[in-house]
Amino acid sequence: MNLLQVFFIISWIIILILAFDVARKQKFNALHFLVFIGVWAGLLVFTFNHSVLEFIGDVFWLQRWADVLVYGSIIFLIYFVLLLLNRQVANQDSLTALIRAIAIDNSKKISLKWNEVFLVRVYNEEEVILWVLQEILDAWYKNILIVNDGSSDGSREILESLGDKIILLNHYQNRWGGAALETGFTYLRKYSECKYTVCFDADGQHHIGDVKKFFEEFRKDKDLDIVLGSRFITKTKTNVPFLRRIILFLGRIFTFFISNIKLTDSHNGYRVIRKEALDKIRLTMDGMEYASELIENIYTHNLKFSEVPVDILYTEYSLKKWQKSMNAINIAFKVIWNKFFR
Repeated sequence: MNLLQVFFIISWIIILILAFDVARKQKFNALHFLVFIGVWAGLLVFTFNHSVLEFIGDVFWLQRWADVLVYGSIIFLIYFVLLLLNRQVANQDSLTALIRAIAIDNSKKISLKWNEVFLVRVYNEEEVILWVLQEILDAWYKNILIVNDGSSDGSREILESLGDKIILLNHYQNRWGGAALETGFTYLRKYSECKYTVCFDADGQHHIGDVKKFFEEFRKDKDLDIVLGSRFITKTKTNVPFLRRIILFLGRIFTFFISNIKLTDSHNGYRVIRKEALDKIRLTMDGMEYASELIENIYTHNLKFSEVPVDILYTEYSLKKWQKSMNAINIAFKVIWNKFFR
């Protein structure tokens, strides 16, 4: 017995132990267990019969039988990495679900009435949040649901000082935009009787006067499920930076190929959703990639949508909080992962 055979036997024993251990603890499903057993069986055959490796090498035009082991190991490692990533995502999902449940359990349970409710996500917005909310109140809108997404500045104290003017949900840990929005959606599915949910940013970029355009669109078409804001459907007062325009253009192309939905502005947070559509939409992605997932929901549930022009104001404050351009690649990877590997 040579050194390579000894290595195979040791590897064979370790993989066998791992396979039965994860099966006993029910950490992997049947497919994962079979993959491990398949690798174990392959090592057993290769240990005592090199001719099998030579045959496989000939089938795939490999010059050496050892190359079969190299490429096979790479494939198995990739599979194992994907397995670990999937486990990490599942753990993150569980944490988000727990934080969401605590936030809703500790909130005021009010049956929201009237025509619309404003849903505002807040994360470290102490500099602007008061005047943003005052703008909504001054326009005579009565229902404001705030999801404070684990702010570490004075945002929570400011929001709590508003008392009955708002309904406040507090994430005890920051879970990012998609998770905060889904927390608001979950609350509204249970406690809201409002016909429309208005998604409104807390950083002062959205103009309250544009809300009328959304409702006019709903009045034109009674079958609409969701109306999306667009910076590019017509010429608006939006001062989008040049680099941002390029990224948003590429995002439109990416969204079309992933979700088969053609939009002029695929990542605009200003949107109004009808109650019946909100009951169908589910967001599972915690970060800003939720915008692509929301569009995927539109396609999956065959929701009728429309776009209206909105004015988005980029200020020195909002640009300071702007995501880095390279994060667009990270978002694209997460969207692909969510669609094809989860």
